[in-house]
Amino acid sequence: VKTSAGMEPTARGLELARKVHEALDLIETATRGAEEFVPAVAEGHFRILASEGVARQFLPGVMARARREAPRLRFTSRPVDIRRTHEYLRDAEGDLVIGYVRQAPQDLYQTVLYPQSVVCIAAANHPGIRCSLTLEEFVAYPHVVWGTGPVPYPTIEVMVDDILERMGVVRDVGLRVPNVLLSADVVAVTDMLAIVPQRIASDAARNLPLQILPLPFETDRADLSMLWHERVHRDPAHIWLRGVMRDVAAELRREAGIDLPQ
Repeated sequence: VKTSAGMEPTARGLELARKVHEALDLIETATRGAEEFVPAVAEGHFRILASEGVARQFLPGVMARARREAPRLRFTSRPVDIRRTHEYLRDAEGDLVIGYVRQAPQDLYQTVLYPQSVVCIAAANHPGIRCSLTLEEFVAYPHVVWGTGPVPYPTIEVMVDDILERMGVVRDVGLRVPNVLLSADVVAVTDMLAIVPQRIASDAARNLPLQILPLPFETDRADLSMLWHERVHRDPAHIWLRGVMRDVAAELRREAGIDLPQ
């Protein structure tokens, strides 16, 4: 489609490009010779950029596999501002980004690892909310918002606030936290609300008295993807890492009983 800045692909075009990238990457992984990368003797250092919640979800499986297959490899995981994904990968500050990216730059490769929706959590004994949530209730109580320090404002929070702005309402932000995993602990003992990914809500509700509520408005999905740069796309070690990440994600999806979006 034509825009003021030139030509841009349609949403359908972007979706087709993503699927083609994924297909080509899988073919390349399958056809590369094993002699190019031998995990058992390989040495190197991978830097995985992800929030603490995402790292907690994926790293145990990745490291268990790495210790079995590639014990000499070393890893670093650190949280980042997901909005600077392109900058981190372009400037070689990281090898792989895992997170929810609303619009990935076209010169990055992207694969969806874990489909997820966004939900609201409230205390099980909340004084004004029981089993359902209206827009009026959503904005009547203060929110715990994920985003301080090195991650000033995650894209899930931005997505929700953009929707609310279009509806002419705003949230009351009562607390900002640097780690989304803290949100549930605060919500469980107050009248505050929080927006979190479905998996984090489900995990937290096993140990805390929480309600998991659908949002009172439509939102996009917040699928977790891995993203990487062209400079490492054909690197055998990086191809191995992406394969491990896919396998770990597939196991997480099987445990949760969810499928990749078509």
